[in-house]
Amino acid sequence: MRVVPGLTAVALLVCSSSALHAQAPAVPAETAMVAPPGWMYNDLACAASLTTEVPSAKLRVLGSQDTIIKHMLGPGDTVVIAGGSAAGLQPGQQFFVRRMVRTNGETKPRPGHPISVHTAGWIQIVGVDTTVATATVLHACDGILLDDYLEPFSAPMVAAHPTEGSSPEYANMGRITFGDNAMQNVGMGQLIGIDRGTKQGAAVGQRYLVFRDKRSLRNEGADYSMTFVENTSKIPLVEVGEILVVAVRPDESTVQVLVSKDAITSGDFIAEIR
Repeated sequence: MRVVPGLTAVALLVCSSSALHAQAPAVPAETAMVAPPGWMYNDLACAASLTTEVPSAKLRVLGSQDTIIKHMLGPGDTVVIAGGSAAGLQPGQQFFVRRMVRTNGETKPRPGHPISVHTAGWIQIVGVDTTVATATVLHACDGILLDDYLEPFSAPMVAAHPTEGSSPEYANMGRITFGDNAMQNVGMGQLIGIDRGTKQGAAVGQRYLVFRDKRSLRNEGADYSMTFVENTSKIPLVEVGEILVVAVRPDESTVQVLVSKDAITSGDFIAEIR
C-alpha cells in the first residue's frame, strides 16, 4: 500500500482546505469527449453536484394535470411548469429537474458552505401557454417534488481515454466532498464529488488517488506511553483508492470510484495522478 512521505504529509495536513483550494495548477490539455456507454448514461445524468448559491431558476414544478394534488410526480404524469412562452419555453425543450437537499445541517447554500444539489430526473416540454407549460417525464432518478426547479438539459459526455501518468501530485491536494443527497461514503463504481473544478485545473478523464488521514481516528488512552502519544502525529496518509473525473464544473467535479480498498469518505484527501 502506497503512503505519502511523512514530512510531505505533515506539511500538507496543517494547511487549511481553503489554502489548498486556492492553488491553481496548470490546466491539462483537452481530451476527446464521447457519449458514455448505455449502462452509465443515467447514472451520470442523475449525478449530484454542489452549489454555494441559491438557484435563480424561475421555472418550477407546480403539480400535475390530475384530479388530485400529487406531491410526488414521475413517469406517466403530465407535469405542470411555472413559466410558459413568456419565459421562453417551447415544445420539445428538455430540462433537468433539481432541488437542494440538507447538507451538514443546513438547507440553504452560502459562501464557504456548499449544499448538495439532487437531480430528480429530466423532462420534455409538450405544451406551452403564456405563463404555464406542461411536460412529460423522460427519466426519473427519484420522485419529482413540487417546487423543484428546472435547468437546461445537457447530455452527459465522458473522456475517450483517461489521462496518463502513474505518480500522484502531492503539492495540490484536494478533498472528497459529498455524493447524492449529501451521502458521505461510497464504494466501487459509485459517484461522489471533489472540491476541484475547472478553476483548479480539473478536467474530465483525470485520475486521482484517494488518501486518508488516520491521525484524527487515533485513540490516546491512558495506557499508551508518552513516546506513542508524541509520535502519532507523524502517521502518514494512507492510500484508500483511485477515482476518475466524469463531470466537471467551475469549482467542483463528479468522480467515479475505480479502486476502493475501503469506503471513500467525505474529507478524504485526493492527489492528481500525473
